Amino acid sequence: MSLVFDLPEWLESFRPDDDLYANAYEGTPAPLRALLKTAIAFAFHRWKADAGESLAQTKSTRAGFFRTEAAHPADWVLAVAAEGFASPSRFLAALVPAVIAGTGKIAIVSPAPFAPAVATALELSGLEDSFMLDDARTVDLYEDLRAASPDGRVVVFPSPQPLTAGQKDVLHRAAADGVPVFRDHAAPRLLSLYGKTEGDSCGLSPDEVLSRLRWLHPDAVLLDEPAPGMSAVFAPEGCGAPCPAPLLAGPGMEACWQSLEPEFFRTRTLSAHLVQEIQS
Repeated sequence: MSLVFDLPEWLESFRPDDDLYANAYEGTPAPLRALLKTAIAFAFHRWKADAGESLAQTKSTRAGFFRTEAAHPADWVLAVAAEGFASPSRFLAALVPAVIAGTGKIAIVSPAPFAPAVATALELSGLEDSFMLDDARTVDLYEDLRAASPDGRVVVFPSPQPLTAGQKDVLHRAAADGVPVFRDHAAPRLLSLYGKTEGDSCGLSPDEVLSRLRWLHPDAVLLDEPAPGMSAVFAPEGCGAPCPAPLLAGPGMEACWQSLEPEFFRTRTLSAHLVQEIQS
């Protein structure tokens, strides 16, 4: 069963002003906001059944085993964004599954104001607990969360800038404590096939697609042709991927991304016993 608790009171003084998110939202063109909304809606369409707690018991006299398997959402997630991280697509792909899983508390921290695109993603996703923390306070928050419950997750969003000493310290502490950690992969290799193949582009020009991809993944490597190690291919309807990639996305789905699943944010337990034979 998940533990219900409040975030430390001292965090409130480090919460960004609401204007940061309001201004980012208003400053983001409606078509780009629509891409993020579509990615969020698609995640809920794909995984909504993975929310909440579950309990299953199985007894097989013939096999001789009795087991109870339970699953519940993790109690907390600490998401650490490096200064300069600016991909709203990868941000949502990693954290919306935590919302779907029913995670108790999701705290997002950064040493500097969030990039406007990420602030817009925060506004649209309803992830309300974000804070600007220096190294010492980031470590303090991790330790406070661990003290409240050992059942947590750490998600890290690196940027072109190296992680700070405090962010690295959190990673080391999580590894030592056995807390599962996910680290976003920066500089994904992306290929757009718009203008290069036949297909229904839904009125999108090659330049418009590239502009979208640069906003969604500012650190991306944009490929001119198929190449090994592609992270995603963006293509008109009816155009197949020229070679394998984890993601093939059509028009309007450019903000979707392959990342975490709700299962990462769920804790599973197993109780196993032998079925005792009844002696006659």
